[in-house]
Amino acid sequence: MIRAIDNVHLDRKSVAAMAVFLIFALAIAFLAILFALQNNSAVTITLFVWQYQESLAIVLLMTLAIGAIIGLLAATPTMLRRGWRISRDRRRAEGLEEEIQAKTQLAAKQAEKTEAVRLRYQNLLQTLDLTDPVTDLLHRQSLNQVVAATLRQMAENSEEPHYDSLCVFLMAAERAQPEDTLDNTDQDELLWRAIAQTLQKQTQYDSWLYSDGYGRFACTVLGLQREAAVKYGESLQASLTQQAVHLKDGAGVEVYVSFGGSIVDRANSVDAQTLIEQAEKALIQSQQRGRNRFRLDSVNP
Repeated sequence: MIRAIDNVHLDRKSVAAMAVFLIFALAIAFLAILFALQNNSAVTITLFVWQYQESLAIVLLMTLAIGAIIGLLAATPTMLRRGWRISRDRRRAEGLEEEIQAKTQLAAKQAEKTEAVRLRYQNLLQTLDLTDPVTDLLHRQSLNQVVAATLRQMAENSEEPHYDSLCVFLMAAERAQPEDTLDNTDQDELLWRAIAQTLQKQTQYDSWLYSDGYGRFACTVLGLQREAAVKYGESLQASLTQQAVHLKDGAGVEVYVSFGGSIVDRANSVDAQTLIEQAEKALIQSQQRGRNRFRLDSVNP
């Protein structure tokens, strides 16, 4: 559709250019006729052993025509090279478009596979009663157990970059404009579920999300350096705070989300409790600084 609109604009520009060129050509022709009528006296032209007698106007017009032909011949190679370059660039652009479309389709298929795997894991976790019934995320109580198991995997898989680091994010969400009603439990549950769904769309494949069902969320992610972890956490926070969170009924709710996190690399050995406590301290400090604050601390025992 966009390409068709661009072609229409180009056609309009071409028609306008042809109209201007036609008017310009008619003006030159009129001036040439006027010049010929006013300069019709004969002149003698000598070229080597040949002599010719023609009117001054014809001689000048022939000279102008010969000069125009020579100029056109001189510009022909440049015009041909430009045409070849444009044709080559067009073919290259078409090839790149096809490559982008192929990669987009591949990315869509991979996303479908990832979502299918996530749903299978989600169904398994629900079957084992390991998820929060409000948000369908992992229970917040399982965070200690998961972090402890992950730290053991980091120690055992010393050769894999995937286990270079572990980052724990804690999030505290609240309505920007609290409801006036006293009993808004159902509305809060809808909001916590919407926040969970928003976070699931933003998380990486190696991230796990947790919830207590009351507006407190957590996230663990492997293999990120500190700067990358900061960007990742800020992107999660921005997905919730830069625009309203949309509930199932389509209503938009603005929220404040404070972030606190802790990160440890393979070189520093800590226990799960220490890592989580450091993340809780970072969350408290970010809440004390104001709304929608972010803090990530490195754990160095």
